[in-house]
Amino acid sequence: MEANIVIFGKNSIIAQNFINNNICKRINFINISRYSKNAKDINFDIGKFITQKDLSKIVLEIKKKLSHKKTIFILFSWCGGPRNTENLEKTSQINKNIIKNFINISELVVPSRIVFLSSAGALYPEEIKSYKFPETFTPSPKTFYGKQKYLAEKILVKHSQLKNQNLLILRISSAYGFDKRFSDQGVINKWLYSVANNKTLKLYNSIESQINFISFDQISKAIFISLEKELSGIYNIGSENSISLAEVIEEIKKISNKKIFLEKIHKSNRYFNIETKKFKSKTGLRFELNLRENIKNIYESINKVNQ
Repeated sequence: MEANIVIFGKNSIIAQNFINNNICKRINFINISRYSKNAKDINFDIGKFITQKDLSKIVLEIKKKLSHKKTIFILFSWCGGPRNTENLEKTSQINKNIIKNFINISELVVPSRIVFLSSAGALYPEEIKSYKFPETFTPSPKTFYGKQKYLAEKILVKHSQLKNQNLLILRISSAYGFDKRFSDQGVINKWLYSVANNKTLKLYNSIESQINFISFDQISKAIFISLEKELSGIYNIGSENSISLAEVIEEIKKISNKKIFLEKIHKSNRYFNIETKKFKSKTGLRFELNLRENIKNIYESINKVNQ
């Protein structure tokens, strides 16, 4: 694949992993970040209100760095997380700015495709144990985070229809993997850091709860193959099957060889099950959990950092 890929939000965990896992020398990455020490990157805070002058400046900077005919925009930038309950008004405004600025820039640069990283876990119901939710199910988010993600999806869909723009939305399941900058990215990471530092594991749901997990590396593969296959539309990105939190805890116990202490914050059941057949049928790619191997690698990496 020969293309310019403009990354909005270079410093996010998933964006960093995607960039670092690139194996195609014909990709020209143009990285946009609100803070970067790399002189080749474009420093720009997409979450702020910008003037027309600032907009023209950022568009000019992007165009100067284009080296291929095909250009793809990928939006990784986002404010707040699934459990965020503070400064909601501020968070909302930042995310509105992110979407508005992203659309305004895309109208002037005119990429061949735009990609938005959405959240499967925040959009589908979590009360039904045995049903896997497909992309055709109309989201019914209950959290502030979920409502914001769904609003962004709808805005981008409307924009793509009006401008006849190719849009790809990837609804990502619970992501996990090692990143030394962050110890709290997802429940598996939090628990592994807690065990490595002899702290209790905080349970926000019952151990019977089922969660669909996917590794950072698998997400990168999903993005790359989606671009290679020139996919458009909405796709669930996750493992073929969900797993109970009890099974995750048991694997952590075996790998760490430590006694696990649990702090139960909430006892509610959560059933996060998604259907991933659509993505598999289009790409031939399916994701197995490989939990033991991945947990072992993350735990060993954490211990190396702690030494």
